[in-house]
Amino acid sequence: MRIAALCVALVALLGMISLLASDTLSAAPAADAKSKHVLVIGIDGCMPDAVQAAKAPNMKALAAAGTVTWDGFSGGVLGTPSRQNTKSMPSWNSVLMGVWCDKHLSISYRKWRPNHAQYPNMFQRLKTARPDAKSASIVTWKEINVDYRMTPGADYQANGKEDDATTALAVKHLTETNPDLVFIQLDQVDGAGEGFGFSPKSAKYMEAVEKVDTQVGQLVDALKKRGTYANEEWLIILVTDHGGTYRVNKDPKTGKEVINGSHGGDTPEERKIFVIVSGEAAQKQVVSPGPGLTVVAPTALHFLGVTYKPEWKLDAEPFGLKDYTPAGK
Repeated sequence: MRIAALCVALVALLGMISLLASDTLSAAPAADAKSKHVLVIGIDGCMPDAVQAAKAPNMKALAAAGTVTWDGFSGGVLGTPSRQNTKSMPSWNSVLMGVWCDKHLSISYRKWRPNHAQYPNMFQRLKTARPDAKSASIVTWKEINVDYRMTPGADYQANGKEDDATTALAVKHLTETNPDLVFIQLDQVDGAGEGFGFSPKSAKYMEAVEKVDTQVGQLVDALKKRGTYANEEWLIILVTDHGGTYRVNKDPKTGKEVINGSHGGDTPEERKIFVIVSGEAAQKQVVSPGPGLTVVAPTALHFLGVTYKPEWKLDAEPFGLKDYTPAGK
């Protein structure tokens, strides 16, 4: 009897040990879990209609591999305090901070100082949540990093004189370092729009859109060539900050047609933007009508494990991710 009782007790003890071991293993992270990284590519002044009409295989491939909206919006919500100019300075602040100008307070080039104390940008929020995380801001429009001080919190900042140089800097950084979050801004599509009109009808503008697509391809290739790429999961977010107008005027002196463009106003052509969220973590879908460009920061942070909090009072929630259900759904 004693032997039988001892055997029963031994079996029960072994069962408890097995159960505890199972719980421990299930609580521990998988040994083969991939590290998560985000690449945000901001293309200044790139109209959604132009991307769709262009020979842009790299951007279109990213759109096909994730969530895309071709009719998101810049400029805040019309008729509310969030309305802002469709200029690059307030727009890129909205991308990086996740709020419109009534909160980030970077309203004009005279009143440019962002309200990072109350609304930190995505670099600052990542650093607060994960002090060891590394981030970078690599741009062509140097004012993002320098004069308008939009990127405090980024561990590495660099400025290219033009988009080819910026792309080369970014490729080097992606190849030689191990960043968690990288923001890249390419500027020359905007320059083509201002000089030759924002429209698929403008040959020079379309040429710039197709060139930036090759630069996007170079950046994606740089990720895939990383020695650690097999053990990484990258989320790629593409966004533009605004569109623009297409104006045909006559030179009063020569009588010849002059075509150019501008942005800053509230026309549909200036406000409409695209947002692409691409990667394994993204749903494959087209969203219309789309959200504002304020979705970029919360989307990047959520993917990186920085829990989205309603008390941040951001003007958007994470967008296009499989593991996030928007409030109210």
